[in-house]
Amino acid sequence: MQKKRWADLSLLQKIGIIVGATFQFGLLALGLWDLAHRPAAEIRGDKRFWWGFMFVNWIGPLAYFTYGRRESPLLAWRRGGAEPAVDEEIALEESAGFDGPAVV
Repeated sequence: MQKKRWADLSLLQKIGIIVGATFQFGLLALGLWDLAHRPAAEIRGDKRFWWGFMFVNWIGPLAYFTYGRRESPLLAWRRGGAEPAVDEEIALEESAGFDGPAVV
C-alpha cells in the first residue's frame, strides 16, 4: 500500500488532522506551562519525570492533568475542604511572591 500524501487526503481528513494536532499541541503547551509554574509540593512525583512524560503524545499531558497534580490546599479550602494550616498559607504566599501587607 502506497503512503498517502497531504494532497491525496480529503478535506474532512485534513480538517481532522489539523484539529487533532491543535488539540495535542495545545495540551502539551498548557501542561508544560502549568508544570513550570506549579510548586513541586503540588505535584505527585518528580517534576523531571513529568517533564519527560509530557512529550508522550497526548497521553502525557492527560496523565499529568489527571494524576500528576495535587490540588492546592488553598483551592481545596475554597471548595469547602479543610482550612489550610497557617504554614501552608505562608508557603503558598511565599511561592506567589507575596511579601506581606503593605506598610503605609
